[in-house]
Amino acid sequence: MIREYWTKLDTRQRYLMIACAAVVIFTLLLKFAVFPLWDSRAKMKKSITSNSKKLDELVKIDAELAVQNAKMSRIKNTLGSRRSNFTLFSYLEKKANLANVRGSITHMNSMQGGKSTSVEETLTDLKLEKITIKQLADFIYQIESPDELIRIKRLTVEKMKESPDYVSAQFIIASYAPAPQGSGGQ
Repeated sequence: MIREYWTKLDTRQRYLMIACAAVVIFTLLLKFAVFPLWDSRAKMKKSITSNSKKLDELVKIDAELAVQNAKMSRIKNTLGSRRSNFTLFSYLEKKANLANVRGSITHMNSMQGGKSTSVEETLTDLKLEKITIKQLADFIYQIESPDELIRIKRLTVEKMKESPDYVSAQFIIASYAPAPQGSGGQ
């Protein structure tokens, strides 16, 4: 049947039919082969770009985690080398004696600090009254110790109204200790 129809067509009609068939085949190739390949290539490029950004972020996070792990390791090593009966109170009393301000301590109270699974922050609120600026500087020099993981978290200094040569100072002093076994972080 198709052969009979083909034989009835003249040359011009045959070329027209061949051209139409070529256009239809070309269109079908574009629709089902070329365009899907282009779309998938574009999606692949977007996916690669997106995943590259995610990988860069993961690399940055990994680097930050390595720094934090190194700090935690250093803290654990320092805590491990500390004598077992270390307390922040006794440390501060010893340093107050060295700075000649022990008699000026009006109160020293412990406070709740932060906790993690392996380290617990211990805080002490300490108030000194009627001390000179030199005594304050000596005391600060004595207590601040990165090697012992002791730092001044907050310091408030006020000039005394009744004696302008003296000041009163209130400290929040922080240290770290190993967390008790079985306690979770916050």
